[in-house]
Amino acid sequence: MKKSFLLAFVTIFLFSSCSNDDNENNQTAIKPIVGTWKMSKTMMISGSNNAILQSSSVTGCEALNTFEFGQNQGFSIKYYTKNNMECIADGFDTGTYQYSENSKMLTFTYSDSVVESAVVHSLSSTEMMTVDHIEDYNNDGVNDTSVLLFKKQQ
Repeated sequence: MKKSFLLAFVTIFLFSSCSNDDNENNQTAIKPIVGTWKMSKTMMISGSNNAILQSSSVTGCEALNTFEFGQNQGFSIKYYTKNNMECIADGFDTGTYQYSENSKMLTFTYSDSVVESAVVHSLSSTEMMTVDHIEDYNNDGVNDTSVLLFKKQQ
């Protein structure tokens, strides 16, 4: 379950701070992340011109997965899976997260102490893209970036 999340959400950099200024900067950096998110799309972005080479909407039970980020840097993830003809809740993870605006790294420490990370490709108040993987998708000799697009729920 957690490995699936890592594919959906990428990052590896523990952000620690000691001074009040660092804490304030970290709090400012996480503000756009706070809220409830759902994955809406996967995309392949060209490394040579940033054009979208491929785009697919997330459908089925995977579209119901919910990622919630709290102001206190706690997170929870609710997973869904198909059982016969309906989607049912299939798991729940919790823990803490940290985000470094400078390195674009979002780090998750699960309640069982497992640490995973995701690279944030872009972040706004309504959309977040995380890097899934990098490959030369269109064989032009330039690496392209596969991203996952998350939309903040209202």
